[in-house]
Amino acid sequence: MLIINEELSVLINNYRYNPFSCAGYGFYGKMCSLRNLYITLFIFLVCANISYGRETRNEDKFDITYELLTSSRREEFREVIEKHTIARTLRDIEFEIDESVLIFMMDHPFFLSATLRAMKIKDYLIKPGKEGMYHFDDRKGLSGKFEVIYSGPEQRYYYGEGGYHGLILKLQGRGILLLEYRMGLSNHPVVYINANSYSKIENIVLRFLVKILKPIIIPLVDKKLYEFIESAQKLAKEITAHPEKVYQAVKESGYENLKELEEFRKLTLQPEGGN
Repeated sequence: MLIINEELSVLINNYRYNPFSCAGYGFYGKMCSLRNLYITLFIFLVCANISYGRETRNEDKFDITYELLTSSRREEFREVIEKHTIARTLRDIEFEIDESVLIFMMDHPFFLSATLRAMKIKDYLIKPGKEGMYHFDDRKGLSGKFEVIYSGPEQRYYYGEGGYHGLILKLQGRGILLLEYRMGLSNHPVVYINANSYSKIENIVLRFLVKILKPIIIPLVDKKLYEFIESAQKLAKEITAHPEKVYQAVKESGYENLKELEEFRKLTLQPEGGN
């Protein structure tokens, strides 16, 4: 949930060894270097044209009943939301999939990651951990663990701990992801999701730095987040259009939880031996 895109590390690393930097001029040289780095990153973001979410406003906030949350995480959950470093809002994310299948995928993260890999969409690694938590690794520097702390009608709340471990940037923090979903009004299956995410960096110095560099970091955060969303959207389309193909891909990948595999089949196809 606490996400810094790998392009930022590459740009900073390359700039560090740029022979045309302002090194050698003391304090003013450092200010010159920071200014030029900012300009370089700004030009990169303008050319890349990446901006998806928006800063969370009061009208975007979900009504949270804290008493319904897992007691062991309730205060941490409240702290991350109230003292967040970055907050993002995403609205009306469309998934072309039946609601029951979407719920199954949200409630079975291990199966979701295995399906993304089996379909060669994304190489995310999610595996079960201790005490109901899941370990996550995007294989590009972002890793951590997360758990579902509230599961209600048309709502899912997630709590996570982790960080980004790049060559230059090493950040640790905690995050909250709030999801609300609803069925679309159309003749084909479609579900819309609203999401609020909150991240709190633990190191106070880095927290201050990230707040200063928000215009640079926020689009990169959004881009990383949308990589996952777009992968999930692509998978949703495949499940809806070619359920047998997806089922066979997961089965042939050697997925070991046959109960989950059969449950997925029942939601998308007739069970084996059925009519």
